[in-house]
This record gives sequence, C-alpha cells and structure tokens, in this order.
Amino acid sequence: MEDALSLDSRRKIYDLIEENPGLHFREIERRTGIAVGSLQYHLDFLPKRHLIKVFRQGKFLRYYSVKESVVEEKAEMAFLRKPSSRKIILFLLEKKKANNFDISRKVELSPSTTSWHLEQLVKEEVIGKEKRGRESFFYLIKPNEVTSLLVEHKSSFVDSLVDSFVDAWNEI
Repeated sequence: MEDALSLDSRRKIYDLIEENPGLHFREIERRTGIAVGSLQYHLDFLPKRHLIKVFRQGKFLRYYSVKESVVEEKAEMAFLRKPSSRKIILFLLEKKKANNFDISRKVELSPSTTSWHLEQLVKEEVIGKEKRGRESFFYLIKPNEVTSLLVEHKSSFVDSLVDSFVDAWNEI
C-alpha cells in the first residue's frame, strides 16, 4: 500500500477520498487542484491496487476508500453529496414522513423538481413511499444509518443544515 501511495499527488487524492467518501471526479479535482489528466490517471490506478472502490450513480462515478464502512451505504452517501437530495433527506430525518407538497415547500424546490429527486431516492431505496388514498408519503428507510453518516462525516459536508442537524443530534 505504501508503495502505491508514494507519490504526493496520489496520497493527496487517497487521503481526500478516505476523509470524504462519495466524492465525484470534479469535486476531487476542485479540492485537490490536480490537473484533470493527472487526476484521471491516479483515479484509474488506485482501484487497480484495491485502495479505493468506484461506483456509478447516474452519470457520476463516486469514489470510496475500501477501508470505509460507508461502502455499504454508498447510495445514502451519494445522495447526501447532492445539495437538493441532502435537504430532502434532512427534512425527512426531522419529520419522519412527509408528502411532496410539504417537502417541496420546506426545501424550496418546485414540486416537479422535488418529485424527480424523490423518484431517484425511492429507486435507489434510500427512501420509501407509502400511499394513503391519492396522496403519497415519503420516509427514510434507514434513518439511523443516515444519521451515523452525517455525524461521522460532518466535516466533509460544507452545509450549515448538516452542521445544525449534527449539533442538535449531539445534544440529545
């Protein structure tokens, strides 16, 4: 392992992924400042040495350390990395169950945009959907795991909502 991480730039990439699981290519590029070609080379090299795992989520490849327990919760972490999905997840952590209208209003997204995000979250089994008459209610399938991810990786999210949630959670 040490041999594979002997280059400073490769070590920098690996350390960033280990501290911030679920980042995608452009975010790694922004945070490391490494040129695209060089970054692509190292991100192709690291999985071959079994130091990181790569998962596709939609059009993004997301990177995780093989040491991380978060690999099992990769869908949850991937959605927590997206600001709009993160707002929805945080709202559902607080409210337990909510309909599209309430979620849309709280996260300040149009109902159609909220519906799209909810469909993606349901499809990846991060949230569940319960029908009551003509209305659908959404809830987190694994709220404890999501809470653990937020608490454990608080510093990797540059988001005041996450900070507020984790601070409130720690006071309980």
